[in-house]
This record gives sequence, structure tokens and C-alpha cells, in this order.
Amino acid sequence: MDRFRTMESFVRVVRAGSFTIAASQLGLSRALVSRHVSELEGRLGARLLNRSTRSLNLTEEGAAYLEFCERVFRDIESNERAILRTRQEPVGTLKLLAPKSFGTMHLSDAVIAFAKLQPRLRVSLVLENTPYRGAYDFGERGLDLVLCFSTMRSASVVEQEIASVEWTLCASPDYLARAGRPQTPSDLGDHACLVHVDVMPNDSIWRFEGPTRPSLASQATAGLSPPKRGARRRKGPIAVKVRGAFFSNAALTLGKAAAAGLGVTLVPRYAVADDLAAGTLVNVLPRYRVASRTLLAVYPQAPVIPRKVQAFVEFLKVWMAEHDIGRRKPRVAAASTRE
Repeated sequence: MDRFRTMESFVRVVRAGSFTIAASQLGLSRALVSRHVSELEGRLGARLLNRSTRSLNLTEEGAAYLEFCERVFRDIESNERAILRTRQEPVGTLKLLAPKSFGTMHLSDAVIAFAKLQPRLRVSLVLENTPYRGAYDFGERGLDLVLCFSTMRSASVVEQEIASVEWTLCASPDYLARAGRPQTPSDLGDHACLVHVDVMPNDSIWRFEGPTRPSLASQATAGLSPPKRGARRRKGPIAVKVRGAFFSNAALTLGKAAAAGLGVTLVPRYAVADDLAAGTLVNVLPRYRVASRTLLAVYPQAPVIPRKVQAFVEFLKVWMAEHDIGRRKPRVAAASTRE
């Protein structure tokens, strides 16, 4: 016996005051509706209706059970409306995980702006540099969305490109005066390199493209020696293995270390923008373009993506473009790095 159908038949009979009318409203036969009510009374062990040829009257038990049924149906309708709202507008709680440096400098402003636009949505932003752990982050930690610079290539998640974030190679003028200025990427093997890591490796691959042909004036300004006549100019992707004695998984820390004169570092431009503007850091190898990294929004694969996730991803794409934090499409593919 379908408990829900028998409850529905009972409520319809009471509201209509007739088995025949209730059966018509439900699209069932009168005999089936009558059987539903009889089966319900048998299961409960109580008479719910006093029947006569002219009227139907609720018993005391029937009145109590009717109140219970109507409360159940109201709860079902309320919950269904709530679920539908999650598909139509951002509601509930949106829990985000993002890298600490990027989150502190930029994402927190975006999340605050988004939260002001969505008063019915609670937002939880977690900033940390622990490696993204796939299904664990979404299941055990209850995350809705992870922002990272590393692709998972997993069928269980969706990865949306948010923006291509520009990276820069830089060092302090003091360090370059002591150690000399690299002329080509291969020269970095002779320099102290400050390396971004998630775990502590012995080396890292830095990627470049170029060189471009600078003017003599720009060469002099950058402290570069003009190329020798007849020298062959290498173009295209260049990968250089660098080694260093200083490692960190935080771009801000690497930027501070570089500004202190510890060596050359490769970090997101946003992490060192103030130092570059102040002159405490300068670009290294300006003729070579550093590979950009794509910021990804990662969330679980599902038949229907929650509206709160869709809304934030759409908002963040526009916000990143408006604030000129990254380019929407990367120009150079790069090895994935979480920052």
C-alpha cells in the first residue's frame, strides 16, 4: 500500500465531502479511493470517517489524523519550494576555498561585493595553501567551490576558467647589483631563485616565451647588453630548471624575500605590484614573457549546479575583468601551480 497515496485520498475525501468528487479530482475510480481510506483505517486500527448515504463525518481520531496529514503536506510543499528557490536564486550557504595570497589581496574584496548583492546567501570563505584534495574537499569539508591554479582533470568535477593571471620574474636592485642581471632564462641557473612550492622539492621548472626585440633605449634602461651582431635569437617556449635555497607556498612571502635581496622569484604580479611600483623590485628578463596561469573555479559535477555556485562564478568572471586582475584567456599554456 502506498502510504502517501492513501493519505492523499483521505484528505481529498474530507475536503470534497464526497468519495465521488475526490476520485474525480485525483483521476482515480471511486472504488479505489474508498479502498485507500479503508486500508488506511485498517493500518491505523481506527475509524476515521463515519459514513452514511447522505454525509461523511470525521471521527475524533479522523480529525486528529487529518491535522497530521495536512501538516505533512504543508511541509512537503514548503521544502519543495525551498529546493526550487535554490535553482532560481542564490540561497543557503556558499562555502569557498581559495589560496591565501590571492584570497587576501583580491578574492576577499570580490566575495564581500558578492555578499552585499546576495543578502539571502550566507558566505564562508576559507583561505589556506593546502593542496586541493578533490572529492575530500567537497565531501568531508562541505565545500561548494574551490578556486585554484591547478587542474584536476577529473570527471567528478567541473572546472571553469575564471581569468588568466599574469606572473612576473623579479628581483631587488640590490640583489641584481651584487649578482648581476640575467640576460637569458638559462642564466637563472647561476642565480639564487626563490621557488614557489606546495611540497618541498629540490627544483622547479620556470617557463618563458620570447625574446621580443627591444629598442636600444629600452635595453639601456633595463640594464641589458645589446645582442652581438649575427647572434642567433631564440624564440618560442623555453623551460628552465632552477634551484634555490628559499621555498614557500605563499606568493606574498616570496615577494618579501625578493624585496629583501634574497634572489630572483617568479610570482603572480598582483603579489608584488606595490614593490614594482615603488622600485623595491624590478622586472627581470623583460624581453621574455612569463607564462600566465589560469585561475579555475572547481565544483562537483552534478545534474543541476546550485544557483549559488553559478551566480558566484558568473560574478567573479566579471569582477576579475573589471578590476584588471587577470586576462580572461591565457596567452601561454603553463604547468599547473597552486598559489
